[in-house]
Amino acid sequence: MTTSGGQHRSRALGVTDGKVKNVSGTLRRLLSYWQGEKWLLSLLGLCSLLSVCCALLCPYLLGRTVDDCIGMVGSDAPGASSVALVHHLTAFVALHLLSAAFSWIHEYGMSVLAQRLLKRLKEEMTRKLLSLSPRFFNNHLCGSVMSHFTNDAELVKSALNDTVVQLFVSLFTLLGSVVIMVHLSWQLALVTCLTVPFSVMVSRFVMKRTHKHFTLHQESLGEMNGAVEESFSGIKTIKSFGREEERVSQFEALNKSVCETGRRAQIYSGLLMPLMRVLDNCSYILVTIVGAFLASSGSVTVGVIQSFLLYTKNFQRPINTIAMQLNMVQAAIAGAERIFTLLDEELEITDSVCPTRMENLRGVVEFRNVSFGYDDKLVLKDINFSVKPGEVVAVVGFTGAGKTTLVNLLNRFYDVQEGRVLVDGVDVRDMPVADLRRAIGWVPQEAYLFSDTVRYNVAYGNPSATLDEVREALLWANADSLVNRMPEGYDTVLKEQGAGVSQGQRQLLAIARAVNKNAPILVLDEATSNIDTHTEMLIQSAISQITRGRACLIIAHRLSTIMNADKIIVLDAGRVVEEGTHDELLTKQGVYWRIYNSQFVEV
Repeated sequence: MTTSGGQHRSRALGVTDGKVKNVSGTLRRLLSYWQGEKWLLSLLGLCSLLSVCCALLCPYLLGRTVDDCIGMVGSDAPGASSVALVHHLTAFVALHLLSAAFSWIHEYGMSVLAQRLLKRLKEEMTRKLLSLSPRFFNNHLCGSVMSHFTNDAELVKSALNDTVVQLFVSLFTLLGSVVIMVHLSWQLALVTCLTVPFSVMVSRFVMKRTHKHFTLHQESLGEMNGAVEESFSGIKTIKSFGREEERVSQFEALNKSVCETGRRAQIYSGLLMPLMRVLDNCSYILVTIVGAFLASSGSVTVGVIQSFLLYTKNFQRPINTIAMQLNMVQAAIAGAERIFTLLDEELEITDSVCPTRMENLRGVVEFRNVSFGYDDKLVLKDINFSVKPGEVVAVVGFTGAGKTTLVNLLNRFYDVQEGRVLVDGVDVRDMPVADLRRAIGWVPQEAYLFSDTVRYNVAYGNPSATLDEVREALLWANADSLVNRMPEGYDTVLKEQGAGVSQGQRQLLAIARAVNKNAPILVLDEATSNIDTHTEMLIQSAISQITRGRACLIIAHRLSTIMNADKIIVLDAGRVVEEGTHDELLTKQGVYWRIYNSQFVEV
């Protein structure tokens, strides 16, 4: 990958330097998804506490058992001691079984809660994506956006599923171990706590460095996913130009970045456990030495030392676990921050505070003093024209004149910067977005078909349409013969994005979809650009009936489709330079005349 290309991609994805923005805020927001689950969380917390209590009683009971066994040596009542030993062992087994049962309930419940949170996150992300304007998708790679649903969401779910369970257990174990150790021997408890400050220092040292690299790793992974998706989408173009090796090189560069950021994150993360084990062993040795002196002086029994050594492990293990799980939390925060960045993306197109609801729309469209640009560069400048019901208005112009931008403004994919777009005299910004788009039947230049049946795709804008209505729409679009040739007719399931169906056939189905919607406004954006001349003539002859009673706006490059339009608007450099019928514009010998000659007059 070239340097400039990599930099551009990074800026488009909003890649940061990996610094923490708001850890506490992100955690609070993440846990707020469980506000409605307080009763279940309380129950699971109780189960965790009971599991830990049962587990913590086991070392104490084991110490008592050791002392009883020592007391049996030379005892005058070996039978009674044996009974007590059996009772201890029975209680020991029962406590372990109860601890395991409560632990399973806690882990299962947390797994359910984590899945619910994952479900809510993905639902919110889906709603957000569907409400964002095309500008967002123009600036972000599809693969990077999809990584929020896969890598980031799964990372958050795994951390909550595993980490929260471990943190609960570790915290209760730590507190319980301290209480029991102080009860057994405050001297040994003090010795055990000597290594705690060092454990905290090590944990903070490692955590401070891991978050940055986990964040960079997630962002690099999203970038790589975007490149993979782009390669798959453009596979034909890549192959036709013989650029496979270049794409492989680009992927290798991105994959190297993923590998490097992941390696750095794991290096710092991997330092934690070895360092913590060294501290564990130091604590264990100190307790053993001091315990030996205390036992020799009669301050403690051998059973107490045995229990205390186990509690020392129980004391150190939670500290290690908490430190390790906090690393997982760091990775989860990195993913959560990326998810919340998406969820907090500002909506460019929203309903007004008091929208004007329109019933029985006639479909009068008017562009009044409209100016608009992308990235501070004006594309349309002071556009004025109107389309009435039953009228066919065509917009033509050279490439880049701003024709498709008119459709984007009418559909309110973008909002005008100056002027107004009106439907039945009401500014489209004052109408509910859903009502506006229901009133428009749109045939885009690049027709998109869903992985579903032909009937589903044609009836997409009118889900309640009957089979007869679908068939009629296909007849209007001259696509009925295409469907009849399909193996299962209207129930034939199309492949992803209409694979296996030619571009021209996809456009025919898209035209049928717009006709079936039966909207008062019909927009054809280069709708016949991929259709052969014969089919184009059939559609052209049907346009007069398709547009009957509708306002029809046709964006055209091929003038053969709009010669019979009631009015032709000519755009040049974002301005309306000519307006009239086909014959009137040819008489003027202006821009339209030059476009016409470029298509129909042989040099």
